[in-house]
Amino acid sequence: MNWLLLLNALYFLFGATMYVGTMWVLKLFLYPTWRSLERSNVDMHFGIPTRQATKFFTAVVPLMFISAIIMVWVEWGSIRVIPAAICLIGIVVLTVVGQGIIIPINIRIRGGDFADDAELRSLLHRWMMLNDIRFYVSTLTWLAIVWLLVDKGRLWEAFA
Repeated sequence: MNWLLLLNALYFLFGATMYVGTMWVLKLFLYPTWRSLERSNVDMHFGIPTRQATKFFTAVVPLMFISAIIMVWVEWGSIRVIPAAICLIGIVVLTVVGQGIIIPINIRIRGGDFADDAELRSLLHRWMMLNDIRFYVSTLTWLAIVWLLVDKGRLWEAFA
């Protein structure tokens, strides 16, 4: 049974790592270039990456919910319930912000539902501000799963 719990936590770590990595790449490398997008190049530089990310995370995130619930249940009554709960809350917040607020903006931008390049830049600015929320929450979520695994494996003691 312990190896199943380890696989469960490692799956969450995988998803959290992909999520935080995507958010850091967005913030550090793509945001600066996206400030100059225009109707003529928005699909190549915005549409394709966001469609691919949506496909990937639509497959990965539902299992992360289940994984986080299992971690909270297993750690209930111990101090490790705190990072497990942060993982669960984090994936909920990431999904609500992403699916509820950001995806509709993605659809508008990819569909060309804006009057001109100035409105496109305004939509992209709003999109970036909303993704800043996911940047910080995904970082916190990743730190929580690492905290849980380090504490569970007593890695601090192993390297002391």
